[in-house]
Formats: sequence, structure tokens, C-alpha cells
Amino acid sequence: MIEKNTGLESPVEHNIPKSQIIFGNVVYWLSIFSAIGALFVPIFILANPSNNVLNPNIVFDAIFAGATPAEIWELSVSGSFPGAHFYLDHITKADSWAMLFIVIGCGFGFFGLVPAVMYQVMKERDWFCAIFGTILAALIFFSIIGVLSVYG
Repeated sequence: MIEKNTGLESPVEHNIPKSQIIFGNVVYWLSIFSAIGALFVPIFILANPSNNVLNPNIVFDAIFAGATPAEIWELSVSGSFPGAHFYLDHITKADSWAMLFIVIGCGFGFFGLVPAVMYQVMKERDWFCAIFGTILAALIFFSIIGVLSVYG
């Protein structure tokens, strides 16, 4: 008797290391969190333009008038460019929250690598991946804090 192929095959069990599942879950949830935050923050920025480091109404007027970046930053709360991580000094401002969500979204690799590397060291004993994961996490961390940049 000939068996009929129903097209339903038994699922193949993949042996994905637990550390990579941890990394994937952290990256997944942080990406969703930062995307939702970055979606709603512009509403708060435009709802109360005066509660920003850079008032969007004034900034857009300056941009369309042909102002330079230095002239635009003179219109900010600090009166000049406040530095790369200005959002930490002005955390009550709506545009600072936008920057914070961008940093979280861009740094999700670091936040995912830390628990994955810890699991590799403690449970899996995968030293090769743990060492390279640590190096990669260090590179991402130094990029986040501004020590490393594409401009040298």
C-alpha cells in the first residue's frame, strides 16, 4: 500500500543555545518598547512645544530661515550645544524622552548581549562566544557613551 503524503511533517527540533534565546527575547522586547515610546513622544513634543530643550516651532522657523546648527542651538534652553547626552540633564523635557528612546533602541544589542554573555559564562561554559560577546558589548557600550564614533 502506498502512503499518502499529507504535507504535515513533524517539526524539526532545533538546538538553539539558551543564551541566544535570551539575547533574542531582550532585543525583541526592547525594540518594541523603544518603538512604542518613540511613536508617542512626538505627540508630547508637539502638544507642549515650550517643554522641550529645543522648541520645535522656533527650530523649524530657524531652519527655514537658513540658520546654522550653532545658531539653532543658541535658541535652546542651554543657549549652546549642551553635549551628546543632553537628555540626561533635561530629563523632564519631552524631547529628552525622545532621545532616551532612541538611545535605548540603538543600544539594544548591548542590553541583549550582557545577559546572554552572563548565561554563556555561568551555564553554557561557551568561552569563545562569551569572549567575543564581551568584546562586542564593550564596543557598543563605548559607542553609546560617545568614546567611539564614526568620525574618530
